[in-house]
Amino acid sequence: MSNSKLFILFICLFVQFSCKKETEIVGASEDERIENYIKTKNLTVTEKTTNGLRYIRTSSNANSVALLKGQTINVNYTGKYLTDKQFDKGNFSFKLGGGQVVEGFDIGIAKMKTGEKATIIFPSALGYGPNDYSSIPGGSSLVFDIEVVSVK
Repeated sequence: MSNSKLFILFICLFVQFSCKKETEIVGASEDERIENYIKTKNLTVTEKTTNGLRYIRTSSNANSVALLKGQTINVNYTGKYLTDKQFDKGNFSFKLGGGQVVEGFDIGIAKMKTGEKATIIFPSALGYGPNDYSSIPGGSSLVFDIEVVSVK
């Protein structure tokens, strides 16, 4: 094969792999990508649920109160992909367990207490599944850094 053909082949392969979705790593399952992210970031998982959610407490509050289903929770959050590319950041309130947020967000925050901070990582099945949602590609594992600001 001539050098020019090898060069063209290399360029084609480079373009093909660089055009993959943010969340894709060739040959790895979603669970393997999540575990690789945890290992690369040197995170210590506080709890892993049977449905694949990883909960990492980053700051506790000795005077905190457990959250209850039906309460209105106010949180600061940053949402990102396993590539650390941020897709959202803000503050909002929602009713815990009321189906107002994706399932992984609800499950993860239910493990928190007022004043605590945590990182929750969950597979696409607990997020938006295989469907694109706004700027989030279908099949995306999601990472949220969360602080529970208040509860009503």
